[in-house]
Amino acid sequence: MGISRRDFLLAGGAGAITLPGLAGLAFNDNGIESTKVRGGGGSLWMDEITAIPAQPQYEGDRSVDLAIIGAGYTGLATAYYAKRMRPDWNIIVIESHRIGAGASSRHSGAVYAKYVGIDDIDMPTRGLSRLWNFIDQEEVDCDFRPASTLTMCHSKRNADDARRNLQPGAKWVSHEELRDIGGTQYYAGAVDAPGYFKVQAAKLVAGHAKAALSQGVEIFEHSPAISIKSDKPAVVSTPKGRITAANLVIATNAYTPRLGLLKYKMFPLHQYTFATRQLTADEILGLGLNRWDLRFEPRTLPITFSLSPSGHFFLRVVLGYASHDSTEWQDIAGAQQLVRKMFQQRYPQVADIGLSHGWHGVTGHTAAMKPIAGPIGDGNIHVSVAYNGLGVMPAHNNGYLTACRVTGNDDQDMHFLSGAGGQVPVPGDFYRSMILKPFMHLLQPV
Repeated sequence: MGISRRDFLLAGGAGAITLPGLAGLAFNDNGIESTKVRGGGGSLWMDEITAIPAQPQYEGDRSVDLAIIGAGYTGLATAYYAKRMRPDWNIIVIESHRIGAGASSRHSGAVYAKYVGIDDIDMPTRGLSRLWNFIDQEEVDCDFRPASTLTMCHSKRNADDARRNLQPGAKWVSHEELRDIGGTQYYAGAVDAPGYFKVQAAKLVAGHAKAALSQGVEIFEHSPAISIKSDKPAVVSTPKGRITAANLVIATNAYTPRLGLLKYKMFPLHQYTFATRQLTADEILGLGLNRWDLRFEPRTLPITFSLSPSGHFFLRVVLGYASHDSTEWQDIAGAQQLVRKMFQQRYPQVADIGLSHGWHGVTGHTAAMKPIAGPIGDGNIHVSVAYNGLGVMPAHNNGYLTACRVTGNDDQDMHFLSGAGGQVPVPGDFYRSMILKPFMHLLQPV
């Protein structure tokens, strides 16, 4: 199909109602799904590391300078930078599950100097440098390194367009070269382009947590926000306590609509990843992964193949939308079957190697394919969500920029935190389910 992901999402939002005002709103709709282990278990990334030290559950009634909901890259980076800027502040982070249990430990590990929906060239480059400097300064051992990257062309038309529009520094890789060296006959060709990086996702989130804790930030796990009142100050209720916060940052990404916030501006999409067992050196050579270890298939529902630092070859695919903004996916067996079919089509020899790890996750999306970041309501509540599937660098960088905004420090990129303005409304759940679910099923490339 020729429809782009952006056009599809814009069309889906065309008939939506406008978002009601947020000032004075007490919001919590369906609530964060906090009673189950996300995705049926941990990701390969989490399984490979020493467990992140457990943090206590929040109890009591406290007043703080800054409260942050969500202990992923954005929430932890916000806490880290805000505490460095204002060491006198009391800053706490609450998390409904464990540190990094959301998308921060469930993504593909790909890092790029790009914000989806923001065309500025220099700002993402500064953001990538900031992430790199954080990793270096805090001595985060997370296997962060350049990645040899292919953008795959699944049809002759795609291949012809790609060859005509090669960017400086990019190289064309033919079908024959992919067949002989890259371990696949499925594609018409590919573009080998510089500028991508890879990271071990769980090691990076563990480094964020360690850095925030070292500054004096308090982190509480198994402490979901069960209601939020957007007064000045804001009031957050948890199962065993209450937090009164002069400033509140919501860094819950795909889980945000479950709080009743921004549900007509964004929605969660589900992903599934399946990885092989650890490959031998000969198997890596046979698949050409010694030469190209990160491979994107840019479709309306994009696909990512990658080699993990530990030697597992994995596929990440978009599954679709679940009703009521659910962050649980009911048909995990069907997702596994879909991923196996994709491996069989593109890398049939992988089926013989065997697939050992599978994990589910959700990412936050908007119809306009633009992130949502900045103050909302009366200005003392800030959000940074909806990275539209490319969030490692933006999540960290937005944490820094949000910390600047909250603490009153200036930065040349502050104007990118424009709140929820400029978004295209998305329809309610009935229409979302009716439109997104069957259409995304048809778009699955098998």
